[in-house]
Amino acid sequence: MIFETPKETLYIVLTIAVALLTIFISVTLIYLTLVLRDAGKILEKVRDTTEKVNAFVIKPVKLASTIVDYLRPIIEGALERSVGRRRKK
Repeated sequence: MIFETPKETLYIVLTIAVALLTIFISVTLIYLTLVLRDAGKILEKVRDTTEKVNAFVIKPVKLASTIVDYLRPIIEGALERSVGRRRKK
């Protein structure tokens, strides 16, 4: 017989189990590495898209808001003078 004692059988079974567990963990780590690499690529694309949105949408809106903030007092002053002239007539 190949296995003379139950202890030898236990050692063989444990050795096979550890070997299979090692293979399973190795495959899992490989897949995890691939998933994280893909996530890194996706994150880079999201970062590029966000920068493009910032450049083409948010900056012009911010610029328009700044222009309106500078022009608001001038327009309000002109309106007050216009209303004042109409009241005097």
